[in-house]
Amino acid sequence: MNATIIWLNILPGDSDVTARDSAKIISHESVRHFYDPDRLSGKAIAESVGWRDKVAWDIYLFYAPGAEWIEGPPIPAAWMHQLSEGWADREHFRTGDYLVRELHSTVIALNRGQICP
Repeated sequence: MNATIIWLNILPGDSDVTARDSAKIISHESVRHFYDPDRLSGKAIAESVGWRDKVAWDIYLFYAPGAEWIEGPPIPAAWMHQLSEGWADREHFRTGDYLVRELHSTVIALNRGQICP
């Protein structure tokens, strides 16, 4: 399984330097990091999950094997976020240990083919 992390300028102090420093925390050959100062990916992702004119951030997206980003991101097979207030709904809100459990169970379900977009 591969992972992509996209760093956006959202909070005061966010920059390419802080993104690079943060990327060192999650350093693994299967993880790719990108920096998006204009938030283009966050806008496209928010739209893909039904939130027009918003910017998605602090979000975890899971795609079925073979899903491709052609003109924009595909609809994720599963997703969750950790913002108590913001752009997304409460149905997908996860935090703390609950977030960790949900991330883990979602990866397992995807690997077993139990989640489809």
